[in-house]
Amino acid sequence: MKLVSFFKSTVILFAFVCLSPLVKAEPGGGGEDPDPGENGTAVPFDFGLSALVAAGIGYAVKKKYDSRKKENAGEESQQQDKG
Repeated sequence: MKLVSFFKSTVILFAFVCLSPLVKAEPGGGGEDPDPGENGTAVPFDFGLSALVAAGIGYAVKKKYDSRKKENAGEESQQQDKG
């Protein structure tokens, strides 16, 4: 089983190494910026920023949920000790 997982990891790593030169961070057409904005430079706030904000909100909600769950468990154990 470990050999199969090692093989898969090796194939994925090899694919990333071989395909990385094909990925470009610049637009392919060249020329001027399609939407320069006020300052003359366009900043692409795409899915990445939205995903980070959503992950942060989700993490905060989970932490709040866990703390309330812990508080409720503490209150229930105190009530059982009294009763």
